Amino acid sequence: MAKFPSQRKIMYAGAAVSNGNFAETHTLCVPKDLSLLNRRGYASTTRKGVPLVYRVAATVYPTGLDGSGYTTSVSSDVRTTVKFLGCQNNWVMKNAAVKFHAAREKAFRDAGVTKGSRGAYSHEIRYAYDASGDSFSAPVDGLGAAFTGGTWDLTSIAYGSDASFALTLVGDGDDEESDAFNGSQLQIGHSYLLSRTNQIADTNPELEEGPAKFSVLQEMLNEDLDDSGVADDVRGDARNDQDNPPYEVLDLSDSGDVGHDITEEVELGRLCLSPQGSMNSNAAGVVGTGPQTTVLDVPFGIMRVLMAHRDPGDNSGITDDLALGLEVLDIFEMQG
Repeated sequence: MAKFPSQRKIMYAGAAVSNGNFAETHTLCVPKDLSLLNRRGYASTTRKGVPLVYRVAATVYPTGLDGSGYTTSVSSDVRTTVKFLGCQNNWVMKNAAVKFHAAREKAFRDAGVTKGSRGAYSHEIRYAYDASGDSFSAPVDGLGAAFTGGTWDLTSIAYGSDASFALTLVGDGDDEESDAFNGSQLQIGHSYLLSRTNQIADTNPELEEGPAKFSVLQEMLNEDLDDSGVADDVRGDARNDQDNPPYEVLDLSDSGDVGHDITEEVELGRLCLSPQGSMNSNAAGVVGTGPQTTVLDVPFGIMRVLMAHRDPGDNSGITDDLALGLEVLDIFEMQG
């Protein structure tokens, strides 16, 4: 991993915010933007493939990037909610990233590709967030203009055919049980689980089939317990209680089902605010809020931002944008 960045603050222009329903305003790749601003390479993983978690302070500015405020007159009950979504931070995603990194390095070795003949920034895999690919938001300079320098091309994996594919963090997996993969992107968590000997849904199947409820030997060995009249209940509990994993187990017999818990994004955090100046300052002493900040742990440094205005009073149709800023607080390896 590159040294901790000296330029830790990143600003993004706003995008039109939906009125009434959440809509995506940004897809952010923090290592991409840190690389651009610090003029050195940052990545989503270590050089051994271990995912990095970027801890950031995310600030939303109700006045927009230029500070001019809302162009639409808003009533006192307008509320704006911002959701930050990312992939799951768990052992499956960690192991998946490490395994795909190892598989990629093996492919290079098998093909006789030396490190000297690879791109200088190809030591780590560059992931797509989802099937939309590399459509990441661009940071802006002090005047609000987007930075345009640098190239952030996603990693392409060659496998089984002439076509290459990208690796994604969220979104449906692929049916790897019925046919060979030939798609354009592959969700790493789902693919990793399909590569393993699967956890059975019942962890004590032997106990499901025995011992027999009226086993003579069991009766003789547990005579005192039977005398208490609870032996049957104890045996029943041993057969049935807490023998199923507290998480989803993938069923290869249902190979057409490619949407699973591991493929879903999770909420990393949210902000709820009322636009500055939209609330009556004389109403119970409450005034419109200014910038709001929350701290997020972002797996792989990649996340999606959704925003929504809600105006239940008069439905003013407000869609004004909100500026977004990040400050990197820490970078550490995913624990899993």
